[in-house]
Amino acid sequence: MNLFSTFKLAISRIIAAKTRSLLTMLGVVIGVAAIVALTSVSQGATVGINKSLAGLGTNQISITASAPQALSESDAIAISELDRVKSVYTQVTGRGTASANGNQITLNLSGVSSNYGPIANPAVAIGSFLSSSADVAGARNVVLSARAATNLELSESDIGKPIRINGVEYSLVGVLDDALSFGGGTRAYVSLESARTLFSQYPYLQSITVQAETRADVDWVLFQTDSLLKTRYGLPADNDTQFVITNQANLLSTVNTISVTLSLLLSGIASISLIVGGIGIMNIMLVSVRERTREVGIRRAIGAKRSQILIQFLIEAVLLSIAGGIVGIILGQIAAFFLALLGGWEFAIDLNVILLALGFSSLVGIVFGVWPARTASRLQPVDALRFE
Repeated sequence: MNLFSTFKLAISRIIAAKTRSLLTMLGVVIGVAAIVALTSVSQGATVGINKSLAGLGTNQISITASAPQALSESDAIAISELDRVKSVYTQVTGRGTASANGNQITLNLSGVSSNYGPIANPAVAIGSFLSSSADVAGARNVVLSARAATNLELSESDIGKPIRINGVEYSLVGVLDDALSFGGGTRAYVSLESARTLFSQYPYLQSITVQAETRADVDWVLFQTDSLLKTRYGLPADNDTQFVITNQANLLSTVNTISVTLSLLLSGIASISLIVGGIGIMNIMLVSVRERTREVGIRRAIGAKRSQILIQFLIEAVLLSIAGGIVGIILGQIAAFFLALLGGWEFAIDLNVILLALGFSSLVGIVFGVWPARTASRLQPVDALRFE
């Protein structure tokens, strides 16, 4: 009997015991589905985070104050005059209230300098962002996050209409797209000039964002900025208590490293299910060997070699494992899609993960199928024929 005939015989035996075959595959299905789903969710979330961070610019560094009076507007001016610095924008934050249409909510307030819009490029769903023109920089205009606008029951028809921020009347000029992260939460953006009188502690800032000429200049600009600020405040070189400087490119690298580690950890945990599934295949195949002892005896009596018996049972185990892997991949991708839909992150399909899961499931079939196959091949024809 050639290999093709042995393969056909193995398939026919699997089909003949459909229920048992399905139950045998179940452990592998669950294991592979868990690996694929968890890995896809991890990668999808990472893709979303990377898009958000990339949208902020990989040629930027952010300086965040660690104390209420750690950074000032004069620091931003000094930084803007450094070599290889393309642009600088500043931001102050606070808490306040907004009211419109008889509704009132508590929200986070952000005062941003006039060049915030052109550099950060926030995604606007309705209207526009705050103007960067100097002649309207101090105007009482406000941009809301989508959640804040929804809570205030505002719509596109309310653009240009007044709302009150901390009791002061402002004109609504735009609503952000929260899905692209800039408008996350309940937040309102006003100009830095307006924030000075509304809620900020002039001339102090919460953050300064520096845009380097190119990505290659980021490290140089970071070093120069750190040295400048420490010189201005008389801080030693190893003192980082007054402000924190973050490199967006390094942050992207850190996120990717964490994602890879998390994916490996989740896959390792899910692989336990695959091992359990492999043990299930081995147990069922051992039972199958016992049930088919007479069949093996007949085949051996009419000339079948031990190697042919071993290959047949090994093929059955591997086919069951591969079939379970394919079903698990399909179910895992379906689960990952709905989880991404519910969680609001990207749906990602990695071909390498699919191939790895399929290869692992095949390996499980081989490893856990060898013993039953070897047991079947070692049956003596006379003893097998006598078996009841």
